[in-house]
Amino acid sequence: MNDPAWWYPVVAWGVAIAALVRAVALAVPWHVPRWLPLALGCAVLVPVAGMPLGRWLHGLGQTFSIPFLIVLFDLVAAPFLARPWFDAAARRAAVWWGAGAALLLYPAALGLGRFDPYALGWSEPGVAAAAAVAGAVLVFAGNRFGLALVAAGGAWRLGLLESDNAWDVLVDPVYGMTALGNLLVGWCRTAVQRAGSVAAGRRAAMIALVACLAARELSASEPIPREKLDEAWEASAADLARRAERGGHAELALFVRGWHVPDAPGQQRVLAIPDALETPAFVDTPDEEAIWADVVAARRTRGAGLFALALEAARAHAKIPTRTERAAGIPAPALAQRSCAAIALLHEALRDDPEHERARRAGGWVKRDGRWLWPETARRLDAGDVADPVRGWITKSQAARPTEPRPGRPVAWLSDHWKISSQAGPEAATTLARELELTHRVWRQAFGAFIAEPTDLERAVEGRSRPLSHGPFAATLFADRAAYVAELTKLEPTIARTLGLYWTPTHTAYFFPIGAGDDEPGVSTIHHEAVHQLFAEMRKTSPLVGERCGFWAVEAAACYIESLTPTEYGWTLGGRDAGRAPAARERLIDDGFYVPLEELCELGRTELQADDRLPAIYSQIAGLADFFMNGEQAKYREAFVEYLVRIYTGSVSPDTLARLCGTSYADLDDAYRRHMAR
Repeated sequence: MNDPAWWYPVVAWGVAIAALVRAVALAVPWHVPRWLPLALGCAVLVPVAGMPLGRWLHGLGQTFSIPFLIVLFDLVAAPFLARPWFDAAARRAAVWWGAGAALLLYPAALGLGRFDPYALGWSEPGVAAAAAVAGAVLVFAGNRFGLALVAAGGAWRLGLLESDNAWDVLVDPVYGMTALGNLLVGWCRTAVQRAGSVAAGRRAAMIALVACLAARELSASEPIPREKLDEAWEASAADLARRAERGGHAELALFVRGWHVPDAPGQQRVLAIPDALETPAFVDTPDEEAIWADVVAARRTRGAGLFALALEAARAHAKIPTRTERAAGIPAPALAQRSCAAIALLHEALRDDPEHERARRAGGWVKRDGRWLWPETARRLDAGDVADPVRGWITKSQAARPTEPRPGRPVAWLSDHWKISSQAGPEAATTLARELELTHRVWRQAFGAFIAEPTDLERAVEGRSRPLSHGPFAATLFADRAAYVAELTKLEPTIARTLGLYWTPTHTAYFFPIGAGDDEPGVSTIHHEAVHQLFAEMRKTSPLVGERCGFWAVEAAACYIESLTPTEYGWTLGGRDAGRAPAARERLIDDGFYVPLEELCELGRTELQADDRLPAIYSQIAGLADFFMNGEQAKYREAFVEYLVRIYTGSVSPDTLARLCGTSYADLDDAYRRHMAR
């Protein structure tokens, strides 16, 4: 809360409210005390549920730009000054700046044209420097609005706003619509003044301002329902497929009909997202290209709608129950956030439109040479490194002088996200790297809500943050199982019973080559241990994860990833017939074995691992993971991911899961039994 960027929206909303009251005071025929706008503006400091009202208003999604805020402040301060700080020329410049910037930015951001100017706002010095230069020119010409542009450039450089995009510092939707409305009303006012009614002109200006604000909030809060998006796509797809069939383009027709991802009841879908939108090889005639262009347009329309739903879901944590809901006694949800839903919707939007810039940045990608890459990959490309299929990422100098690995000497193998020290040679390291990177891709979708707090996710989806880069994770690949056991016995006395290990103190995952024997680990072990590593290192976590209680969920999440199953559109996770879930069902239904959740949630790591029932418990927790992630139409998924956050950050207690789910452990036990007995 000491961060100026945290307080900026509070101050901004205070000024905006004061300016709105001041505008009303100018429009009404009776006297309004000059102190009233300031008093009402200060109401944003009133704490509501431990947070200033201005921060709750910030959850509506409106961020006020610096120039607009200065214009509004000038309006509020005018009664206390001998004359307003902005004269008529400065006000005209403010109106033309807001209108011009809005017309340049927002139509393109909504999909009109092939270039989105918003992307320029990420570069340095870029848009902010251009605005500062324009401001300096205005100041030199004696126009005080230029100081507002110079201030905006400085605010962006200082990081005064939460957004890192310079456009958000220079213009905002309310500013743009108000400026455009002002121009329109100004023309109308001229006509009205000629008719001798200045007061009517003022009232018209006020009505236009309120209409612009109301229209903006309505458009921001009313995304198209998911069912309507799906219906529109199905209608478009059917028409496009018929066009393709009539033209004899059977392969294109089949592609269009099969594009929609089928439902996967009781499972979590993980989508394959390409680096760019690519035209299929079978689209090679003018007629096919025309149909394909319409397919892309329909997909982009649906992608934009899905992104709007993702934005709504990302903001859900900040929603305050309405007066009607409170009066009706509608209970608040157990967990007031929809972060997992936002992550899923983001990736659905990207499957339809891999070029959707805001969704890409919210998902953590950056753009290089027309392709969307992970920041770690982009950093290596920026450094001039080369992706070698045998040796992983290597420098240009290494690529110029191929070397053979020395016998007995570990090979350093760099993938996008892992640095592997391999004693088993480059081929085994390549196999390991491929599976580790797959785990990363899947985990980002399945548990992406774990990475950031809901407010951080909201900022990311709104485009008010930058994708973060993570240093490489560490992995060691031993030559064989014997070397694995000999080296790691000093870390874990029971290492001989394991097929892989993630060791928190060293931040390293340990493996030996897969597929060399029936008793040696498969890819599921790699996925299991890599998940432990991602949970431990993708955000700041406690070194004593699960020591006090809740350790079962740490293992349950890793077991859940073992259910990964390939599909035509990507993968699925979970399902009562996947991974270890069938064994859990057998334990429960056939053997009658079940440890109640209340007891399970009280066990810390040491207690759980020393329990004589451990093998049976491991089967059960795999079933519990599927239940909490997918049971009852994923009713408890948000709560379970948040439970993992509490465990990994050391803020968990034995009753945390029940509180997050909004029900008792006994009711959850019954629900789990029903889930497994279906």
